Amino acid sequence: MTTATIRGPYRRGIERRREVVDIATEVFGEFGFKGGTLQQVADRVGGTPAAVLKLFGTKEKLLLAVLDHWDVITREIAVQGTEELARLDGLVKLMSYHVEHKGLLQLYTTMAAEASNPQHPAHEYMTARYHRTLEDMKRQFRDAAGAGHFRAMSEVEIAHEGEFLLAAMDGLQIQFILIPGFDLVASFNAYVDGVLDRLSSTSRER
Repeated sequence: MTTATIRGPYRRGIERRREVVDIATEVFGEFGFKGGTLQQVADRVGGTPAAVLKLFGTKEKLLLAVLDHWDVITREIAVQGTEELARLDGLVKLMSYHVEHKGLLQLYTTMAAEASNPQHPAHEYMTARYHRTLEDMKRQFRDAAGAGHFRAMSEVEIAHEGEFLLAAMDGLQIQFILIPGFDLVASFNAYVDGVLDRLSSTSRER
């Protein structure tokens, strides 16, 4: 059964949960998990903290729902890239999405910093996501090289490319958040062009 075919109170409950998740994304992105409160979420969504808790149980579970929502969105965009380019063009699309949805990006950077504390409720989630993301990036470079789109690379080189890509994404996104007028898409595009020029098995047409 799709969401479109769900009717009545159950469907309204699903829609309300999505609305609360969207608002909580903004609140946690602006204030972090510790600084953001259920009262702030409730005020913005037009309800009460008790009503929010009725939907999610705890503030920690609300945070995990927000992170799951963010993970689904970013994965759907990133996989739109082409295998010939190691899906780097999909990541360019993701940068464009983050420019248009700054709250999600603020949430990501805030959680990445806060969740370095092992006691943080998102620590396990963020740690696992970083490991998974890094492995995905390594696989993309490995597959592109194996298919002949990139020059042959050792496993050490592949590991470094994945690490550098993830570091470039995080670093540029932080600059976008902190520096007014910073062009995230243009800067990441320039980085990707450098990677492709350096690794492509044949010269790319300009």
